[in-house]
Amino acid sequence: MSQVTDCARALAEAIVASEEYTNMQINEKAAMSDPAVTEAMGRYLELKQTLDGVMHQEEPDPDAIARIGREMDEVQQALNAMPAVEAMTASRQAFSALMNQVNQILEFIITGEVEQGGCTGNCASCGGCH
Repeated sequence: MSQVTDCARALAEAIVASEEYTNMQINEKAAMSDPAVTEAMGRYLELKQTLDGVMHQEEPDPDAIARIGREMDEVQQALNAMPAVEAMTASRQAFSALMNQVNQILEFIITGEVEQGGCTGNCASCGGCH
């Protein structure tokens, strides 16, 4: 293998070994094994399927669409308020921040530039490190 692919493999292994990745995996498994979460997700998917059916009718009923949309919003809000889903979401955000930081570093090293809102060169302003 080339030095680049060797380094890419090492980076991937470091990411998989990171606290952010490990926490995300643990919290995703915990959320998916929580009966309340799986029940709410099942209900949400059921409503989505119903909405799809209504939307594909020759003349979709706007009242039914609005009603189903409200029910989906309620289920989504209930899901988001569940501790297991909150933990999963927070850990996904932390992992996403890590990946954004890695991508910004790669972009800076390769191009010498950083996207607006990216790394300023001052670690105190970086939300990914803290």
